[in-house]
Amino acid sequence: MHLKYQLMQAASLSNGQVRGRYAPSPSGVQHLGNIQTAIVAWLQVRLAGGEFALRMDDIDTPRVKEGSADQILDDLHWLGLDWDVIEGIDYVPDAENVYIESHYLSYYTAAFERLKGSGLVYPCACSRKQIRGKVGEPNVAGHYVYPGTCRGRDISSFSDDQQLVWRYRAPDEIIRFYDELMGEQAQNVADAWGDLIVKRFNDMYAYQLVSVVDDIKMGITDVVRGEDLLDSTPGQIALFAALGAEPPRFWHVPLKTDADGNKLAKRDGAASLQMLREGGKTPEQVVGQLAFELGLVEVERAIGLQSLLELFDR
Repeated sequence: MHLKYQLMQAASLSNGQVRGRYAPSPSGVQHLGNIQTAIVAWLQVRLAGGEFALRMDDIDTPRVKEGSADQILDDLHWLGLDWDVIEGIDYVPDAENVYIESHYLSYYTAAFERLKGSGLVYPCACSRKQIRGKVGEPNVAGHYVYPGTCRGRDISSFSDDQQLVWRYRAPDEIIRFYDELMGEQAQNVADAWGDLIVKRFNDMYAYQLVSVVDDIKMGITDVVRGEDLLDSTPGQIALFAALGAEPPRFWHVPLKTDADGNKLAKRDGAASLQMLREGGKTPEQVVGQLAFELGLVEVERAIGLQSLLELFDR
């Protein structure tokens, strides 16, 4: 689907409350792929006259890097991107009006206990190495599908010294959804992934569950994120249903790649916004470059976020 056309249609969503978010992980510097997603997410919501929240996805504490969250906020302010406080929800933002994921552990625990009470999760002692040994080869999507080894076991059957994860019983059915940018999608989660981990060995809740709970509690109607997460969306849709909620609309943005066609990654500092800033780039130059590469403008030129929004909003 053509991104520019789809964003132009975003205004038609304004007949109902539209609420979106950008949810970076403070695990390193923001590269241009992250910023590209942030800009598209912001445009989609602003064109629809909705509310846009900034959520810091810091639940994976071992990966959080000191100073990263502050750098992300500084980068987004520098670009001219703004965000809102969402009224009438249980989540309370911090002093910067940012929603901090690690502040809401009680809600993830409540959701997990709900799944547990419904018999939809179970404990598992299988390591990745053991799963690969049993499965042998990944499926066509590149996943080592969990074979259900512990599905019938009760918690009492494990010894006290065993490290356990908790898995969600993936529905063995085709889940279909329409992605606003990628079109019709369909996946059998049981075949593609197997039973999903929702709580890890270190007692931390997994991204799949946490993201779903956050979007439910915040009333998110539209999720704009990178195309690399498209494959995991059906599993999240299943979790929305298991928790009694309707899923949001999804917009998966094509990934920004380097000159060799590889996905940009934080670990190598690829095309980081921080590097561009230190090299003398202006916010308008960065926005203009990304807008051109996304096909939002016909000629690459320096343009601010507000001016870019006004091009669509005429």
